[in-house]
Amino acid sequence: MFLIPTDSRQQASPILRDRFLNALDQHDQAALRTTVRDLLGCVNVLPSGMCVLLGLARGSTYGDAAQLITASLSAKPDAA
Repeated sequence: MFLIPTDSRQQASPILRDRFLNALDQHDQAALRTTVRDLLGCVNVLPSGMCVLLGLARGSTYGDAAQLITASLSAKPDAA
């Protein structure tokens, strides 16, 4: 028996994308943590202004942003 890999890429609803953008604008860590999980693998294109703000190339996706933010939220701060 062979397993066929499923594509994990998806489109997100406008409500979820707006929730993510609002959380970024308001620096709402709790909302970011919940929305990025649902946006991983999302293929919708992120607005170019937000791409610039996050340091991503124009044309990056919400999934790219979610991956970047997931990595930054899970990064441990350096010990002083």
